Amino acid sequence: MALVVGVEISDGELARAVGTGFDEVAGLLDGAGIGYVVLGADRADGATESLSPAIAGTLFARRTRGLGIVAAASPQRDHPYNIARRLASLDHLAHGRAGWLALREDRSTTLGQVARGSWTGPEPLGAAPLADAVTAARALWRTWPIETLTGTDSFVRHADHTGQYSTTGPLNVPTTPQGEPVVWWRYERGDDPGHVGVADVAIVAPGEIDTARAELPESVHRHVRIDNADLAGHTGDRADVHGSALPGGPTLADLAARDDVHGVLIRLDLAALPDFAERTLPALAAAGLVRLRVSGGTSTLRDHLGIARRTEPDLSRHRLVFAAS
Repeated sequence: MALVVGVEISDGELARAVGTGFDEVAGLLDGAGIGYVVLGADRADGATESLSPAIAGTLFARRTRGLGIVAAASPQRDHPYNIARRLASLDHLAHGRAGWLALREDRSTTLGQVARGSWTGPEPLGAAPLADAVTAARALWRTWPIETLTGTDSFVRHADHTGQYSTTGPLNVPTTPQGEPVVWWRYERGDDPGHVGVADVAIVAPGEIDTARAELPESVHRHVRIDNADLAGHTGDRADVHGSALPGGPTLADLAARDDVHGVLIRLDLAALPDFAERTLPALAAAGLVRLRVSGGTSTLRDHLGIARRTEPDLSRHRLVFAAS
């Protein structure tokens, strides 16, 4: 199965590129047919130079036609209501190409407090609270069906989510062109499958593929995260497409042959981006290992990934915001 391709670029590199080539990055990714870009992932590692992922994502959305834009955010820093509103707005601006990388912790700022969180204590956020935040955001994304603007029998409803991040709603942004943003989760060994199951995509390390296969629900797509440096031997129009995804680990051919791996997320230095986009990626696509977006295509991110919108949470019996006439 040809793999969807995502690219992760560090916050620090993007911040240093502002004014010196930043504007060219989005177009290069888009023109290469890359499926999506992840912005802000290294905030979980305490990035000292950092752009707002949502603001950077807005700039990328304005300069691209098909590239998916995945912005990182943590409920340790932002309440799910704010995350849901920000990501839904980005999804509208991008015409259905936005996603959320749900982080346990954002260590890029202390917010001027002793503890690192606005809504939680100083300890890193666990899988259970993160799953609750994702569920809360999903409920909010469904409170205002855009069909209410066309006179159909749809209603604005309260989210009425109860949990660590209890929220009433509704959200002040209607449902988006792809229904709602796609949700990514960084899988860690020991994560409860029920918690990871609230996400659409799980990012898996090469060494955790078999564990993830045994533990994660089939509904969650798995994208393996690797370094560009581990794709060895790129020369001309020929790439060593069997190069290891990780020294001693599976090759790209191994990953593409598995029915439980759907994509590959490549951590890429900006300096390596032109060669990767112009030489390596076409060779990998020609070998049938990766699946690029159709040139000039404008499908939603959800459509490109092949991920259907889930049915839960179902708000059909929740309280109406406005009484029916």
